[in-house]
Amino acid sequence: MAAVNPIEIDAQILRRAAQGLIGVAEDTDGMLQRFLAEIQGMGEPWGDDDLGSAIGVIYQGVLAMVMNCFTSNLDTVDGYVERLGIAADGYDETDSEAAQKLMQIHSSSPDMAI
Repeated sequence: MAAVNPIEIDAQILRRAAQGLIGVAEDTDGMLQRFLAEIQGMGEPWGDDDLGSAIGVIYQGVLAMVMNCFTSNLDTVDGYVERLGIAADGYDETDSEAAQKLMQIHSSSPDMAI
């Protein structure tokens, strides 16, 4: 029979990973907002004739698609952060319950030398 390696999970590491992801998401959102401000600052340089109007419609569609992609990815990262926190809380709760049960067993067993 092969030896089983124990799995050690540290809830604090999960929480630090969540905080790191929050930082990345905030940095990305900030860069995205600066990018949008720069793009919007350029106005509509394609003009308002027929060709310019067509270019503007295509541009707006592509920009909306790109922004939707970034927003969706940031929402996914937020979901990961939330689930990491839930997992860390679950591990802490399980550890506390196990410690309490071990204390109950220890306090209820007779003190006998084996």
